[in-house]
Amino acid sequence: MPDPSSGDLKALADTRLSEAMLLLEGKHYSGAYYLAGYAVECGIKAIIAASFKSGVIPSGRFVERVYSHDLKQLMALAGLSDLIDAACRASSDLEANWALVALWSEASRYEIIDPSAL
Repeated sequence: MPDPSSGDLKALADTRLSEAMLLLEGKHYSGAYYLAGYAVECGIKAIIAASFKSGVIPSGRFVERVYSHDLKQLMALAGLSDLIDAACRASSDLEANWALVALWSEASRYEIIDPSAL
């Protein structure tokens, strides 16, 4: 999908999350983690895409940084870092869960996830 819109990315995020949930229900933890990470990535990128102003060319450096799989970097580009930091300070459960999410990378496809180690 070349040049996905914010709506396209949201639809992808929803689809990947649904797929991840099916894998989780089937106790396929590695695949669930991998696809859930892509769901988060697509969701953040949907927010970034929605922030682009019509008729304005964003800086090439900014756009280049959007083509990343680094969730922390994407959160910063979306302007959400302070929000997630504050929410994590308010909730130890969210802080622990976000720590797991933030470890995700596209290389997670090569990992075996042991849920008992989490």
